Amino acid sequence: MQEITVPLGARSYPINLGSGIADRLPEALIDRFPHSRFALVTNTTLLSLYSGRIEAWSRHLRLTIHAVPDGEQHKSIETWKSILDALVAARLERTAVILAFGGGVVGDMTGFAASSYLRGVNYVQVPTTLLAMVDSSVGGKTGVNHPAGKNLIGAFHQPCLVWVDTDFLSTLPPREFLAGYAELFKYAFIGGRDMFDFIRSFHGRLIQRETGPLHDGISRAIAIKARIVGADERESGSRALLNFGHTFAHAIEKYFNYESVLHGEAVVWGIVCAIDLGRRLGAFPSGSLPLYELMLRLLKPSPLPQTPDAGRLYEAMFTDKKVSKGRLRFVVPTEPGSSVVRDDVSPETVLATLLQVFGA
Repeated sequence: MQEITVPLGARSYPINLGSGIADRLPEALIDRFPHSRFALVTNTTLLSLYSGRIEAWSRHLRLTIHAVPDGEQHKSIETWKSILDALVAARLERTAVILAFGGGVVGDMTGFAASSYLRGVNYVQVPTTLLAMVDSSVGGKTGVNHPAGKNLIGAFHQPCLVWVDTDFLSTLPPREFLAGYAELFKYAFIGGRDMFDFIRSFHGRLIQRETGPLHDGISRAIAIKARIVGADERESGSRALLNFGHTFAHAIEKYFNYESVLHGEAVVWGIVCAIDLGRRLGAFPSGSLPLYELMLRLLKPSPLPQTPDAGRLYEAMFTDKKVSKGRLRFVVPTEPGSSVVRDDVSPETVLATLLQVFGA
């Protein structure tokens, strides 16, 4: 089992990564929190799929279990309240530990509930999707969506432990796996030239879920994010690089009401847009363009339900939490493996990119 630390001083925490380590979780929790009660939040799909696993954990931890509906469209204040209602009904005290067992939606909502319940209790991330393993389970961003935009309501609340068992990926449907892979793929543009070359070289083996390359890719992504979060916990600087492609992606998700387009699918479109925008801004040398075009051929975006309207997409960006002083912020590539945050992009340039990518 590999351990990666998120370096936050007294609030540092370990990320344990391995294959077949799920059965070791109760012992680790009891050793770390010998006098705590435990609750588990998951979704209805996982509650059925992993009923045996959850029952085994419960025998050791005497879990209070709460299942929320499955899907991004349920990442709402109402669902978050249902988690809080379950914690209140169980009369959990401040020493309680809440387990988030699921993907990014479960993890974000559970973390937000943990930040709010009794003004803050410990929680543990147990991600079951590739997206959650390489991104949302690490870093302490928690929250829910609002009809006006994605993740507009939430808090920074770091987990005390992240437990990543890659065996959970064996039951992940192909569409969900590829959506999660988009977040892994993203690190090629912000994690340094070595990560760029790794993704380029091992792309085929990664999407085939080959054990060795996949473990290596997940480990590399987690280490990159842990380093960035340790340097900039609350996104006042370098952490904004983790939003590569996301200003576009969040607008796409909102456009389609968080239902028909998965987050990772929107991120792929966002990556395409970010590279086009970087080209228009002259952010990277023209000699790098063939490498970026090669990367885009490796991971082609999934068809959208319909062609989005460029003007409406652009307007949707202004409700995103990344807007600063009324300006949109975009992360654009500067060279393979590196990117920069720009807030000086004209509306005409953004619209030109949207029209180029979506053709409407």
